[in-house]
Amino acid sequence: MRRILLTAIVALVVVSSGCVGLITGETVEFEANNATVEEDARSSAGYELNNSSEQSITRDVEFLGQERTIRIVNQVSRYTSGGSLADVVDSETLPENETLPEDERLAENETLQQEIENETSSDTQVADLKQFIVVSSPGAKVAGQTLNPAASWSSDRILEQVADQTGQLDDIESDGSRNAESLGDEREVSEFTATTELKGQEIDVRLHVVSFEHEGDVVIAVGAHPEEIDEEENVDELLEGIEHNGN
Repeated sequence: MRRILLTAIVALVVVSSGCVGLITGETVEFEANNATVEEDARSSAGYELNNSSEQSITRDVEFLGQERTIRIVNQVSRYTSGGSLADVVDSETLPENETLPEDERLAENETLQQEIENETSSDTQVADLKQFIVVSSPGAKVAGQTLNPAASWSSDRILEQVADQTGQLDDIESDGSRNAESLGDEREVSEFTATTELKGQEIDVRLHVVSFEHEGDVVIAVGAHPEEIDEEENVDELLEGIEHNGN
């Protein structure tokens, strides 16, 4: 009797939350509200909105001992800041002609580096040299059970999930953490180093990853930029400029 009463109470909670499909077996959709960076913050940091989109993911979960299908709708906003490859290319990474004497190879590399620095064509310009991605994902919490695994994703998993926005990242290594303000609270920002390829050149990059729950949604932010550029202050300004009104 006690178990029947408990089940009835849970069912009532589910129905009142608008998720009756979890009982009937129909697909239930959970949609996050937008998380964006306010205009003053992104303007001050030198970033522009590159694109915003919805990302729909269907997954099977277990609820009250039954397998159910849910649809998670994430909101993704990508901000970028352009720059020249000359700012981040090290002359030591340029290809060397091993058939030349060392002094001639050095002179050749200096010439190549100078050509890159003097180049004004689009070949050296990268529109998304620096990136800041904000994702809001619904917490999808029903009757005390969180149905969206994004709430417990590790930083490594987050980087995997945003790879379509940041581009391929290799040799990812943890490099400490710091605190930064976002949506009214101090948040832990995990830092990583990695490598990526830009215009045929392998570039060292630095990553900033933060994830936290806010008003029923999971808010995730990832900053990515060349290691040669000190971008921490701008990333923190973007984090502080995040706006989000939850469900």
